[in-house]
Amino acid sequence: MLQMDSQSTRLKIAVVGCGHGQLDTIYATAESQCRQKGCSLSDLDLLLVCGDFQAVRNVRDLNCMSVPRKYRELGSFHKYYSGAAVAPVLTLVIGGNHEASNYLFELYHGGWLAPKIYYLGAAGVVRYGPLRVAGLSGIYQRKDYRGPHHERLPYERDDIKSVYHVREYDVDKLLRLGAGVDIAMSHDWPAWIELFGDYQKLFAANPHFLESATKDGLGSFPAMELLNHLRPAHWFSAHMHYRFNATVQYTAERIEDTVRARPVMPSIRGKLPVFKSQRKYFVSGTKPVGTRQSTEFLALDKYKEGRPTTNFLDILEIDSPSRPEDAPYLKMRTADGKFNLCYDAEWLAITRAYNGALRVQDPETLVVPPDKSRGKKPSAGAIAKHKEWVRLNIVEKGLLEVPRRFTVHAPRHDAAMDGTLEMPSEYPNSQTARFIELLQMENRFAPGSKESDDGDSIFEREA
Repeated sequence: MLQMDSQSTRLKIAVVGCGHGQLDTIYATAESQCRQKGCSLSDLDLLLVCGDFQAVRNVRDLNCMSVPRKYRELGSFHKYYSGAAVAPVLTLVIGGNHEASNYLFELYHGGWLAPKIYYLGAAGVVRYGPLRVAGLSGIYQRKDYRGPHHERLPYERDDIKSVYHVREYDVDKLLRLGAGVDIAMSHDWPAWIELFGDYQKLFAANPHFLESATKDGLGSFPAMELLNHLRPAHWFSAHMHYRFNATVQYTAERIEDTVRARPVMPSIRGKLPVFKSQRKYFVSGTKPVGTRQSTEFLALDKYKEGRPTTNFLDILEIDSPSRPEDAPYLKMRTADGKFNLCYDAEWLAITRAYNGALRVQDPETLVVPPDKSRGKKPSAGAIAKHKEWVRLNIVEKGLLEVPRRFTVHAPRHDAAMDGTLEMPSEYPNSQTARFIELLQMENRFAPGSKESDDGDSIFEREA
């Protein structure tokens, strides 16, 4: 439950590692931990899930998930999608590498996966009162990083393996933020983050982690570049199925220099490439915009029966300082006094500025259009013009609140379809269409379409 004074707002949040489709278990565990802490589930402001959420609406969605067939499970999300169950707390989600990737693609810019369950998109920034939350979905794979979003239903085998790979286009948008964030989420760990915590214990328990680290393969370089750029108060991750805490103390402008200044044991130091040369890993030229001197990192596990539940879910209290620029977001309240989820004005401007360079496969020609921008990024002046447009057309018109409108487009789960290997159809999502219309952008997902809420809207069933 939020508490406010003149200097800051204290928020209570739950953080989850890998969701793996176990939404009922997640909410039950959060409720149990709340009781142990002397509070109730209704006291939580947010619940964050750091990927592998598995928003599987029906069995056909399982055929789009990068999981061996014998391990695929429907999970419990379908109940929240159909309206049979409602999330008891506002839930923010990013994607991982085991997802119903077709559904997440339908909400590329973000949106409600189900009532009260919001996906941040391939990359995204939202506001909850004074809290600014950024998310990066997927995992880093160098071979696909600079490519477009070329995957489109029906997926080929390789598409299922690449659709969740992080793209430079989405990372670059986050690098254009002009101010830091309070919370950032990624599925895979930022590169070198282990060196800021008890890496000896980590490597002793997981020798293959050290083997990966010796090849610069343990974490995500884009995530580390973003961590250094944004310098959030908290960074949450999952993926490695291991609870791990670290504190990043920034001692230099370049994160490589901060890493190289760490007092790492010689036996480890001699094995890691970052210490063997003065190579510059990041050449984007962006200077940090976050002003904090340190970031608290927490990675969480997946649910494992018989293990402490705090390994995969933890409840934290976070103090968010009051800033003048937060004023428009502090006014957005629900009936019970909590904050409404809002778009971040700067993120809207960046999204609008970058839309011309977004490359996805055309659903009619099945071809990815050429890069008309020729790799050129929007200038600072161009982004400033989009910021002014957002101020005039969205902020001043009171349109920052994320509309609480959710529509069922894909079929609900039908047990009679169990075992089908058929790929689902693509369902152009009305939320994506409305978001694009809000920003007056070209719709690159359903060119020429006029989306409407022809499905069954169930958001009004929200408790």
